[in-house]
Amino acid sequence: MGNSRWKSYRAGYLETDLWIAVSSEIYTFDVEKYSMERILYYRSVLDNHIREIPEFLTSLTPLINTSETHPLIHDMYKASEKAGTGPMSAVAGAVAEYICKDLMTQFGSKEVVVENGGDIFMNLTCPATISVFAGESPLSDKIGLVVKPEHTPLSVCCSSGTVGHSLSFGTADACVIACNSGSLADAFATACCNEVKSPDMVAGITELMLKKPEIISVVIIKDDKVGIGGKIEITVL
Repeated sequence: MGNSRWKSYRAGYLETDLWIAVSSEIYTFDVEKYSMERILYYRSVLDNHIREIPEFLTSLTPLINTSETHPLIHDMYKASEKAGTGPMSAVAGAVAEYICKDLMTQFGSKEVVVENGGDIFMNLTCPATISVFAGESPLSDKIGLVVKPEHTPLSVCCSSGTVGHSLSFGTADACVIACNSGSLADAFATACCNEVKSPDMVAGITELMLKKPEIISVVIIKDDKVGIGGKIEITVL
């Protein structure tokens, strides 16, 4: 990201750790300040809901939303229902989406990229390539998704059973899911990774995920096996 196209910075609070890039021409320190304010706001939304519904934090299966909730919380409930995972499986993608859209609205930036622990939400005016990190796999950083402006706003989320601290019941090195919704991409990435337990399962799980109408593209890596499909161009890096 070290180029004149974007100005990038970090913003974080407790478990939320964002890397954000905005169009260079709109950047001021106020952009960073606003990003931090939005992190704290959405964190308070989440914390308040968890105090009311403790199971929202711990459940590994979908929950029924029985009350009127903030749109971010509502999106997480709906994503978990579609993916068959707990609602917190959608948290990183949901926060990335909401902060990306807030920055676009507040500062009029046409290009914003928000990365939250491996989960990305982006809006572009020119193509950008996302490299897939897959831990110790020989394919790590060898495969990229070429995201074009017409694909965006877009979420590209990655779940792994071998990299990072997130809970996974699978052993995939990387399961990358692209959707228009951050919460859906995140939840589906978790669900996908939970299913991959050996290299010979990669092809079948890739086909299964591509049958879901909300999913735009899939990349699954386990050891030296890769499954790829969808509308976004794939390139070798």
